[in-house]
Amino acid sequence: MTGTNQIYARQRFYANPRTNSVHDHHARKEKKTDPNLGARLDKILKENLNASTKNFVTSLKEWHDKNDFLTAGQLSAFEKVESRYSPGEKEKLKGWTEEYNAKHREDAKLLARYYLNAGYWTTMASHIINDEEYIPPRHKYIKMSTNKYAQNVMSNARDLPKFVKGSMVQLRSTFGRDSAYCRLREFANRLCFVISTEANTLSAVKGGKGYIILPMGHSNPISVEQRHLMKPNKKGASC
Repeated sequence: MTGTNQIYARQRFYANPRTNSVHDHHARKEKKTDPNLGARLDKILKENLNASTKNFVTSLKEWHDKNDFLTAGQLSAFEKVESRYSPGEKEKLKGWTEEYNAKHREDAKLLARYYLNAGYWTTMASHIINDEEYIPPRHKYIKMSTNKYAQNVMSNARDLPKFVKGSMVQLRSTFGRDSAYCRLREFANRLCFVISTEANTLSAVKGGKGYIILPMGHSNPISVEQRHLMKPNKKGASC
């Protein structure tokens, strides 16, 4: 057991500085006994729990089997888990699962890629990307997907491109001044051809739709955001 499971389930001791004796830390805590508690723990362990929840409930079961009680804190934590598997809550989960698979799964994958790169919501994002059976908690998904950054990411991904595939564009004179594109500063004002409007670029800034373009006089395409592109003008350079 590690982390939270140890905190809830591990027997801990403290020293009395006056008597130099050692006492059971839980002796000062209210003990909660219930003849049905073992059966309740077993029942929850039969549910389709995620790994962390299963480990936690298992640790409580082991503690209860050994000591025949839970502390008030342990029981409170268990009852929070138990409440999620009542008939009513299971029906809500079923409805959310169906809604998520029908309406949100693709958006969730898109946002998960963005968050993994940005360094936020990384645990949930990793589950979304790597586990096809994972259903994020509804309240967490809503929080992750309705903030302004998430909305901008989805808007950039869905919006119709301002420049179509095959068209000629020009990189702005300011291109390369920011750290993300500084290595490409030489292409400022360069005329380019749009190779693709579906670049694997995810950005929360306005105009962050991704493009793949081929600068004139250059043999390799580069990925840029729409905000760095403009219609060609007389300052456009071919090399």
